[in-house]
Amino acid sequence: MYPNIILTNRLQPYAIVNDSTCAACDFNQAKNECKRRMEWIWRGDYSPASFAEYERTKDQLSKEKLPDGTFFNQLPEIEQSKLVAARLKTYANRAYRKTKITEEQTRTDIVCMRENDFYVDTVRQFRDRRYEYKRLNKTWNKKLHEARDAVTKKQCEDRILIYDSLQVAHKCILNSFYGYVMRKGARWRSMEMAGIVTKTGSDIITQARLLVEQIGRPLELDTDGIWCILPVSFPDVYTFEVADGSKLKLEYPCVMLNADVHAKFTNNQYQDLVDPVKGVYESHKECSIFFEVDGPYRCMVLPASIEEGRLLKKRYAVFNFDGSLAELKGFELKRRGELELIKT
Repeated sequence: MYPNIILTNRLQPYAIVNDSTCAACDFNQAKNECKRRMEWIWRGDYSPASFAEYERTKDQLSKEKLPDGTFFNQLPEIEQSKLVAARLKTYANRAYRKTKITEEQTRTDIVCMRENDFYVDTVRQFRDRRYEYKRLNKTWNKKLHEARDAVTKKQCEDRILIYDSLQVAHKCILNSFYGYVMRKGARWRSMEMAGIVTKTGSDIITQARLLVEQIGRPLELDTDGIWCILPVSFPDVYTFEVADGSKLKLEYPCVMLNADVHAKFTNNQYQDLVDPVKGVYESHKECSIFFEVDGPYRCMVLPASIEEGRLLKKRYAVFNFDGSLAELKGFELKRRGELELIKT
């Protein structure tokens, strides 16, 4: 989901600008609609102690001598900061019964829709190539089921292994485009872009949960999907016969979610450069965020937390109708066949 959020909203580290940057831009006109304002959540921790208490703690340390005979003022500035932080943490724990206060703020930043798009184009190329490998993997899986001789089966299995490995490799690279901008010290570090990606993804999953709760029950929320249980009487798959004789299959739950996403998360300001000499751009709507149905399955095993108020995330086991294991997260299989929770 995250790569498609990046592509839909043309998110790039250097495209996160402010009003000062826009004021110096030749395209800074309301009619251009090149400034897309998006929200993200900033989260920070700070000490409950006041600034006066911080100054008093620092003054107290300046009059003390360390065990090795060194005075506080003789230490490097980094070492002084560490000692002040440790002493202030101890004081806050005794005075306020807590060592930190966590605060969240909703912030809004501008995403430039006309910035050079080589970062977005690179993400798109990796995503499309992964889709191609996934398509080839399905094609060779189909050929494997139709194979009758051992040579053909071996060829199909080799092809499946290659294309599955390639699509997984491309998935890891795609995820790194998001993870890179969160890494401290990265050349293109942008906490604003990372926050916009996660906030948008969270809003999409939250909206999907609200929709699912009207017809069924959500079981597990993931960063890029939602596991749910729907009534047997609920419409599942519709098959339409096209004029050329082919058949089109539509999964109704998936169609509902996608319609909801496109109604609320489509970017109406996406712009492409069509004339580099004159600086002419064209705008169009963009939304490449899609839900895909995975299943149905026979059952899903979710562990219960041993502590009240503590949730276990991404720990489940899913089984096919024939009893085989379909997907496993946060568990390990033991020899006798039971599941055991990995405590890491």
